[in-house]
Amino acid sequence: MITKINYEDNTYVIDFDSGIDLSINSRFNGESPMFYGSQQPTANPQISDGFIGDLKKGGSCNVPVVSLNVHCTGTHTESISHVFDSNDMITDACPRNFIPACIISVEPEKASLINETYHFDMSNDMVISKQALEQKLDKSYDAMIIRTHPNDISKISRNYDDHPAPFFTNDAMEYINQLKVKHLLVDMPSVDKADDGGLLGNHKIFFKQGRTISELLYVPNELLDGFGFLQIQIPNWNLDSAPSRPIFYPV
Repeated sequence: MITKINYEDNTYVIDFDSGIDLSINSRFNGESPMFYGSQQPTANPQISDGFIGDLKKGGSCNVPVVSLNVHCTGTHTESISHVFDSNDMITDACPRNFIPACIISVEPEKASLINETYHFDMSNDMVISKQALEQKLDKSYDAMIIRTHPNDISKISRNYDDHPAPFFTNDAMEYINQLKVKHLLVDMPSVDKADDGGLLGNHKIFFKQGRTISELLYVPNELLDGFGFLQIQIPNWNLDSAPSRPIFYPV
């Protein structure tokens, strides 16, 4: 299927078959990414009154009962109600239409070697700096997708408690705000340090009504940096967040 999008006096042709999935496939075999001491997602058959929801065990159909930690075991999108007492649920904040977006790739830096700030000790951490973003951006869009290097495939099953991820400096997050980004997508488990004293400072810098943050993406290496259009697919959950499937259409 083909559609046309008019954006900034240009007409773009989008082939729905050309979309690139930026989500990590939800798996229930112990190979999902993990963060913040979470357990692996599970899917077990419903068992009740002589019924078992598993064809392999003699059931008439498969009826899996799923347990997962939305924020810590896979690609997800969150709203302001993740960190503030708000009635703005993820279905209110996540747009249904195509979003003008750009992909950029950045190299995390040792925090001790840069002159930027964070609301918690970061002296031994790797961070994404404002300067790194400035070097990559010549224009802002409603959505920004950030790929960190190195970008090996182990990200799709990494235990981030054993391999701490980089995060943004406060300066970098303030810069993203200045660019008026509405939808921030990253391949890290969090825009904040895993333990920032419970402050979630970068989340609180960024979040306003109608904004979203998507975390734990995987942006394939074959997808080049640049402009395109984005869809963020989510289930209709009345929660602060939901598992998501960002689809990027390069143009």
